[in-house]
Amino acid sequence: MEQQAEILQSASSRRWLVLCSVLTSRVIYTINWFNIAPLLGATGLIAVALNVDLPSQGLLTSSFLLGAGIFQIPAGIVSARWGPKNTSQLGMLILSLSGIGEGLSPNFPTLLVSRFLLGLGAALFFAPAIGILTPLFKPEEEGFVLGLYNSCFNIGGALGLFGWVLVTDLLGWRQGLILGGLIGIISVLIGQVVIPHDRTVAPAKRRSMRPVFKNRSIWLIAFGVLGLWGSIFSSSSFLEAYTKDTFGISPYISGVMASLIMFASIFGGPIGGRLSDKFRRRKIFIFVPGILTSLGVILFGISQPRELWLLIPLVGFLDSIVFSTMYASASQYPEVGREYAPLGISIINSVQILGSYPIPIIFTLLVKAYGNNYSPGWFFMGGLSLAMMMLVLWIREPFKANSTSSG
Repeated sequence: MEQQAEILQSASSRRWLVLCSVLTSRVIYTINWFNIAPLLGATGLIAVALNVDLPSQGLLTSSFLLGAGIFQIPAGIVSARWGPKNTSQLGMLILSLSGIGEGLSPNFPTLLVSRFLLGLGAALFFAPAIGILTPLFKPEEEGFVLGLYNSCFNIGGALGLFGWVLVTDLLGWRQGLILGGLIGIISVLIGQVVIPHDRTVAPAKRRSMRPVFKNRSIWLIAFGVLGLWGSIFSSSSFLEAYTKDTFGISPYISGVMASLIMFASIFGGPIGGRLSDKFRRRKIFIFVPGILTSLGVILFGISQPRELWLLIPLVGFLDSIVFSTMYASASQYPEVGREYAPLGISIINSVQILGSYPIPIIFTLLVKAYGNNYSPGWFFMGGLSLAMMMLVLWIREPFKANSTSSG
């Protein structure tokens, strides 16, 4: 017990340094997620270099989702047994090596496999990295901390969407993808030094995982936000191609425009998380911004560039409130707690990622079916998101979950 107290005290005193390390890895993780987006589109560099049509690019985008979705729940289980640091660091290493593999891919099938493996690495990193942070902060701080975590996703996304346009122009598209993988390896090395070692728990002292899987609210959150997750993922991947193909906007301007969905989210996550902490209301901060975000995606299909300059960041700001609050909710259900927070979040993410797998494929098929008209795709995604968000009405308020059973 004395040794355990010393470990906890050491971890607490270094918590901000640990937070900075995890957040840096989160930024780089997301750069490698989105730095392929500037290469997509009917006239994108991948289409030209590897002769890849638009539906195949949708498959490429979905292959990442498949890898990330399949391994979400295994990542949560492994994290509970092997430790969040070990699991997240392994995930970051796999992700980084896969990013390098993307840049070295000689053909589309190799690129497709690399993209799948990058998703696998992302799954191993995401929820276990949250498992590193939650023991270091109080429950009433979690909304804000996970808001920062979510903001770093958007910082990395913005850099991937816009910054990598410049990197690609300077180095070439292959070298740009390789660079993303190399900086990921550097972040792994830093994390090995900064993040405390995992504490091992004797098997006899571990709680059963079954109540986590039986928690009704976890599954309702997962399915309720599924449509929004797929819509935002596809929007982030194809907004740049949409503005280029539909309005003839230059790659640099379209990159700036598309990256606004990420830049605005940098502020939405911490603000929404902090407000949900302050007012002790998670449910309403998932549902209301979720409805408004869904309507925003629908409006993409009827907006002109002037409106998009305002609409895109508004959607980004609102969606980050949803996700930051959603991730902060899991550990508040007593069946989950901090011990199994990575597993609870992994269940949510697994449902949303695997459920979102066909969304970008359907989106690109609709675009092609209507003669490169993106509007039906936006209507489909926004409508799906709006309908599924209604499930959130049935979840138990996380702040009230400890008073009674939240099953």
